[in-house]
Amino acid sequence: KYIYIYIYIYCKSLEFNFPLSGPRCHIREKSLWDCSRQNLSKIPAAPSEHVAGLDVSRNRLETIAKEDFLAYASLRSLTVANNKIETIQEQAFVPLANLEKLDLSVNSLATLSAGWFKNLLSLRYLNLWGNKYETLGEGNLFQPLDKLKTLHFGGPHLVSVGRSDFSGLSGLRELFFDGTNLQNYAEGSLRHVGPVSHVTLALNGPCERDQALVEVVLSDAVRPNTTLTVTDTLLYTKSQALPFKVAYDGGATGFIFKKVTMTSAACMAFLHLLPGSGITTLTLEDSRFLLYPLGGIAPAPDTGPLEALVLKNVDVPQFYNFPALYFLSPLLRAVRRASVVNCKVYAIPCESSADLSGLEYLDISDNSFSDIALSQMMCGGKGVLPRLRTLNVSRNHLRSINSRIFAELGRLTSIDLSGNAFGDMPETCDWPPSLRFLNLSATHLTRATACLPGSLHILDLSDNELTVFHIGLPVLTELYISGNKIHLHSNLSDYVALRRLEAAAETFVCSCDFVAFMASDWAKRRVRLGDEVKSYVCESPDAARGTSVADVRLSAFECHAVLSLSLLCSGVAAALLLTAGLCHRFSVVWYAEMTWAWLSAKRKPKLRRGELEYDAFVSFSEMDSGWVEAHLVPELEQSEPPLRLCLHKRDFVPGAWILDNIMGAIERSHKTLFVLSQHFVRSEWCKYELDYTHFRLFDQNDDTVVLILLEPIDKRAVPKKFCRLRRVMHSRTYLEWPDDDSQIAGFWQSLRAAIKRPVTDGKRKFELFYSLLRTQLLLSPDVQCVSCFLISSLHNGHNLQNVALKQPTTNKNIVLK
Repeated sequence: KYIYIYIYIYCKSLEFNFPLSGPRCHIREKSLWDCSRQNLSKIPAAPSEHVAGLDVSRNRLETIAKEDFLAYASLRSLTVANNKIETIQEQAFVPLANLEKLDLSVNSLATLSAGWFKNLLSLRYLNLWGNKYETLGEGNLFQPLDKLKTLHFGGPHLVSVGRSDFSGLSGLRELFFDGTNLQNYAEGSLRHVGPVSHVTLALNGPCERDQALVEVVLSDAVRPNTTLTVTDTLLYTKSQALPFKVAYDGGATGFIFKKVTMTSAACMAFLHLLPGSGITTLTLEDSRFLLYPLGGIAPAPDTGPLEALVLKNVDVPQFYNFPALYFLSPLLRAVRRASVVNCKVYAIPCESSADLSGLEYLDISDNSFSDIALSQMMCGGKGVLPRLRTLNVSRNHLRSINSRIFAELGRLTSIDLSGNAFGDMPETCDWPPSLRFLNLSATHLTRATACLPGSLHILDLSDNELTVFHIGLPVLTELYISGNKIHLHSNLSDYVALRRLEAAAETFVCSCDFVAFMASDWAKRRVRLGDEVKSYVCESPDAARGTSVADVRLSAFECHAVLSLSLLCSGVAAALLLTAGLCHRFSVVWYAEMTWAWLSAKRKPKLRRGELEYDAFVSFSEMDSGWVEAHLVPELEQSEPPLRLCLHKRDFVPGAWILDNIMGAIERSHKTLFVLSQHFVRSEWCKYELDYTHFRLFDQNDDTVVLILLEPIDKRAVPKKFCRLRRVMHSRTYLEWPDDDSQIAGFWQSLRAAIKRPVTDGKRKFELFYSLLRTQLLLSPDVQCVSCFLISSLHNGHNLQNVALKQPTTNKNIVLK
């Protein structure tokens, strides 16, 4: 058991120190290679020579060797933060002549070398913060970096800054200086850096121990129009605020306290420095405000040229004892822009709002205002805050849209009410006519009504529960409705002023109108999508669920059901009419009927030639029955030898189906005799007799047809569907009833020859035997001779012809051999 545990631990240690697989880096943002958090111990090999960015942060790198970046000649961004780097070889960054950003923060570099940067002539951003160096080297560390714009340096280990440490940084625009434990600073070190527009200082240690050091640093770092940020600092007493007068007098225009802990005493000291200064923006962000000393706080003094006040994420532990309005009112009266964000403010009385007549921008988002509190702040809609242009009341505790309280604000152009729990939208509202922007996103709205003002240019209804949207907004230029389940109606194209659209959603009803709109050249040409078309994913219909709108292809039946159904029905009707016409034109019904009759007849047992009952079946019209009965029947049936004819009037079985009678008669007849005349062509029953004879021609390949032309008739009068019979009339002779009486005898002789059956071998032998017997009786009537002849004939029946040839020509007795 312990052996297995040991082997497992050993294998895991091998896996940790020697990964079984290579780094699982991935490409993001085109040519940026992300290899962060891969447990790397060295720089990975370049996947290609065109890599522009490499991120190897949060690994186990300890050393950067000179050959590590030989294959990264095109690199523009390199992030090596949060490793354990202690050593960087002198020539390590020489191949990176195109490098613009280098981040070496949060490592273990104890010394800095100017040789690292001598070839980084394109570098614009450098971060050396959070390492273990105590000084910035031997001077002139940044001399080659004349294009550098942003520099982060310092940390808890930095204790000294020399005069020549920042030489060469004449183009620097942003400086972050962490001197938390700074002990020595050579005056003038930062004086020639710049002009820096934004300086961030973390001087917590010097602020507590050596305010004079702080004053020297501020006097060098702050220039006219500089924004100063003080971060990660504890400010408890008035004395700690006094060194910052240098920054006020130096021309700073913005002052930001970020991540600081400040007492009311220190705050009052800072505010008293404002008169006579150039500070126009004062910000307190991500900080704590302590009421110290307890029991007394005076109103803020005159603020001078201050225009903007920002309080964001400010924690006041004793907020219930903090007279915020008493303290802030003088500040708010002086400024034109005020932001009090996430500061647990829940009310501003009407009297205080009335004093804020100069306010143009007010942001009270992420607080605890209710409908009543907001109405009180706006004095019930009596027109306080007359100069207000932008109001942000997002993410508060509002439950209803009360547009009436804003109706008298004639300059109001933008209102943000997002993140509240409205749920429903009134049918009508009374907004100021100047309103251009309205944000109602994430407010649980289930429908959009005419409450939306027609003056809007920008409307945000994203992340709600809307299913339809067709409100008339004639001047709308930007529409944000992502995160809904909206079926966009075709009137979306009626927003003629629309220029930007965001409508992506996890669940989207892909209607035909919306899919057509997204794919239309009109939309692509005129409207710019704020998100990619591929982010528009369909939830319904089921066939398109999970498919990008760009890939959806809806059928015509889904998009134009009525028209498609009408066309389908019309097409079916046209097909039926066409089929009926073709069936009539090509006699398809006739072919079907005759095929069925023929198949039925085929199932009956066939008659052999010797079993035929009739010599001819006579097919004639009832109108021609006089000629048949007066001429045809007597001439054929009373001739020698007589012929047997089948006539429908005489020989059809009474009660049987007519077609069965016709087919049976034709099947039992040697020939089929057609008496053609004008009456024949018009006879329906003659047509059926022709029909079946037509099938018999194809089935038995037997020409059994004899045509008698009783009167002159155009061959084209014979129906076209009987092509075989028409060819017979065109290719073969037929009998024509003569007008000349002298030719009638020849007509009957020809007809008998056409109808006469061929003589079989048995019949021929019988006729020969019968002829010989008659000859024998004529030559020798003696009975004994006749008997001998019969015996000899029966014995040599197969050779009767030879017997006949050996007969004597005299009247003597015949000798049979």
